[in-house]
Amino acid sequence: MRVIVVTYPTPKDIKKFFKLEDSDYIIAVDQAVLALYKQRIKIDLAVGDFDSLTNHGILNQLNVVRLSQEKDVTDTYQALIEASKIEHDACYLIGGIGGERIEHFIVHTMLFNHFPKLIIKDENSTLFLLEKGMHVLKEPNLYYSFFAYPKANLSLSGFKYELTSYGLTTYDPLCISNELIQDEGVITIHEGKVLVVMSSK
Repeated sequence: MRVIVVTYPTPKDIKKFFKLEDSDYIIAVDQAVLALYKQRIKIDLAVGDFDSLTNHGILNQLNVVRLSQEKDVTDTYQALIEASKIEHDACYLIGGIGGERIEHFIVHTMLFNHFPKLIIKDENSTLFLLEKGMHVLKEPNLYYSFFAYPKANLSLSGFKYELTSYGLTTYDPLCISNELIQDEGVITIHEGKVLVVMSSK
């Protein structure tokens, strides 16, 4: 079973880029409740303080974890805590990229510290963490960017810009906007962890 956490900013048409399955357990964060309701996507659990939800009547039909407006974690973080309580094969965070509150997106990139298997996705981008080892990437027509998390040594082959045992640090922009030039690209992480961002061209 997969756990799907949906947060704000919520993609306008989730089904267009993400295939939902009947067995998915779907958690809506705060105002994503209304977005999923409008997209006719079932909600198994709603989590948040719901300060930005305009229609609170929807909550009467749902299982709810209601949070205080004054708290030490974000609504999305708490939703992932709830997700971790459920036995699952994969956990996705849908949405949460960009938007008016850019500080929330920055925090979302930090979630991998606590949830290393998390995959963050919207209609344009996919983010995930890779650990030490050899990994094959083969989705075409994308930009691939690699960020040290927080530092790494890596090699790249099959990409337009290849590397051999390169020491990548947190604020190094070298690995932005790479592209596949073969059917498959290989990233070998010799040390550390790497945050991968795949973005539509």
